[in-house]
Amino acid sequence: MFEMTPLSAIEQAMNGSMAEQNLISQNIANVDTPNYKAKKIVFDDAFSDALNRTNGSPADYHVVTDTTGSIQNNGNNVSIDNEMSKMAQNQIYYQALSQAASNQFLQFNTVLGGSN
Repeated sequence: MFEMTPLSAIEQAMNGSMAEQNLISQNIANVDTPNYKAKKIVFDDAFSDALNRTNGSPADYHVVTDTTGSIQNNGNNVSIDNEMSKMAQNQIYYQALSQAASNQFLQFNTVLGGSN
């Protein structure tokens, strides 16, 4: 079994957040593309489990077409307001993860006798 340290769990979460940010950006870039359907990332259960325990497997996710939302006259279902909201939430989440990683490195530095 894969032993997940707090730092590796943070790394997995950051990787997932980066993938989600890229997909949100892709949706925004295609807001006016005829017949484009918004995409979203679906995380497997291992992702959320990895954040709540020390034993687990690396997170997996897959991209699916988002079938929710209104379809515009051009067949596109991207809501710019919804995508911008998701982007802001994801940026805050990533910043929190970055701070958590920084705190882990500070703890390592302290344990190894480094100065602050």
